Amino acid sequence: MGLNKKIAAQLADARLAEWRRVGYGEWRAMLDDKDVRQVVGEDGTRYSVVSYALDDGKGCVRMSVAVDDEGWSAIVPLVRDEIMKPDGMFVE
Repeated sequence: MGLNKKIAAQLADARLAEWRRVGYGEWRAMLDDKDVRQVVGEDGTRYSVVSYALDDGKGCVRMSVAVDDEGWSAIVPLVRDEIMKPDGMFVE
């Protein structure tokens, strides 16, 4: 059937909303780590939600959240991201 992109986007956006509530230090701490969660979507499908951070080399941190349904979508997951500046503000 393929990845339900609507539900995957909702899961990614919800996880990013959680990340938006923590500070720059927590984002930087994720540079050497990743957070993996198994979540059951409203459709009953089990999704893998992976958060990871990347340093842009200028002090900003990009937090990416990748969601897949543990099937073929694991090859090309749905990805959403946010960028936080060192002052804690987000790049729009």
